[in-house]
Amino acid sequence: MEQVQQRLTELGFSTGGVDGGYGRKTVEAVQAFQATYQLEITGQVDESTWGMLFGSHEGQDIAADDPADAPTADRLVELCLHQVNDRYVLGTQADHNNPDEDEFDCAELISWACARLGVEFPSYSVSQIDASHHAGLGLSVSDAATTRGALLFRRAGHNGSKYNHVAISLGTGEETIEAMDSKHGVAVGEIGHRFTDGGYIPGIQYH
Repeated sequence: MEQVQQRLTELGFSTGGVDGGYGRKTVEAVQAFQATYQLEITGQVDESTWGMLFGSHEGQDIAADDPADAPTADRLVELCLHQVNDRYVLGTQADHNNPDEDEFDCAELISWACARLGVEFPSYSVSQIDASHHAGLGLSVSDAATTRGALLFRRAGHNGSKYNHVAISLGTGEETIEAMDSKHGVAVGEIGHRFTDGGYIPGIQYH
């Protein structure tokens, strides 16, 4: 397991340390790696995951066909996935010029990743979904769930929630990457019935 943790760390997926254990942070790092390389997201190092980690495909960039500086949905998702296990701090202001920023709330993760791609996007969740809808880029939750890099938004009051929340779809129909809460930090989550709206991000290129 230390070999897996070391390799994940080398590739930018933090496991919280190389200790030979298979705790939550290592599982989440494996999930993030699997999501980046569009493998089945199980959190377990199966044959396909092992092969991608250590085989002939190691280091392969899923966005290799895209221009290096293009603001694509794949690059947006990959940036967010590399922040898995970073801290969640409600109301934090992420430094958009810092490529190694390590604390986010839900909206700041997205605005930070957009800024890293040269796309200006608001830093508050309700402003983000409004920007998407005002640009005529709204989506249903079901469409956003199958669109890699699309926004998924929960309006306050949905299922008893107190706050707005925003996440990025991994395009699988089931999973997100999001700054979830203070317990989980940045993590791969499940869509379930948590969201009310979806949308494209203006300025991001979707396939």
